[in-house]
Amino acid sequence: MPSATNDAKVWFITGCSTGFGKQIAEAALKRGDVVVATARKLVSLNELKEKGAVIRELDVTWSDEQLSDIVSDVLSIVGRIDILVNNAGYILTGGVEEVSREEALHQYTTNVFGQLNVSRAILPHMRSRRSGVICNMASIGSYRGVAGAGLYCASKAACSLHSEALRAEVAHLGIEVVAVEPGYFRTNFLTSSNRKRAGKRIEDIMEPVETAVKTLDGKNLKQPGNPVKGAELLVEALTKSGRCEGRSLPARLALGSDAVKLIPEIMDKIRGDIDDWKELTQNTSFDE
Repeated sequence: MPSATNDAKVWFITGCSTGFGKQIAEAALKRGDVVVATARKLVSLNELKEKGAVIRELDVTWSDEQLSDIVSDVLSIVGRIDILVNNAGYILTGGVEEVSREEALHQYTTNVFGQLNVSRAILPHMRSRRSGVICNMASIGSYRGVAGAGLYCASKAACSLHSEALRAEVAHLGIEVVAVEPGYFRTNFLTSSNRKRAGKRIEDIMEPVETAVKTLDGKNLKQPGNPVKGAELLVEALTKSGRCEGRSLPARLALGSDAVKLIPEIMDKIRGDIDDWKELTQNTSFDE
């Protein structure tokens, strides 16, 4: 098992079986860092193990006790954790009314509570060292509720916001927190293994919902973003090396050509709506 040197960074990454998690792990290993790669199924991590990663079975919905035990075990092997990447998650499609209580809870339990669970397990270690970086994977969807994917967008908006709050709470302890908001990258995220469909169908809302779902079908494996390039940039950003040397991590990092274009457009639309209504809405204070 590898142990960390003073020069190498030590990564703890969730959701490493495929997609961004795997690509970030590979980019960090290529840099010469120590990587602890986790996933729900250990067998899915064999390729990363062959490349030198420490692998562990981990489900982000496990209890605090289970996750703390995993972290303690990992620390006994690698010595420290410098960078946590909360990557595990999936997309649930279906209209807001179509999504059942159980389906909504599972979406949030994985995408939102999962990040909080793993962060709680690792933050005591980072606080004790007065050092660390936490990267929470959010989404371009954090900025807009899309028909047919509203619960997913809402979960990712939550990721961005709890990251921003945590950032303010631990900055004075030397811990940095960033929410990464990727656009569409050509991973398997939109395939059936990572995209679930609500079981219920409501005819009245079928047109907007199915239109949105078909749009995702059309983007599947045709996304513009190159996940290898995206992962390499993220590794540089989180280690402040290479092209990112001397840069400070922002609270929210838009990633991808589509993200850096669409997110400002959405912000401009919101600003325009505020301006259109402010003559009325600003006149709601006490007359003093």
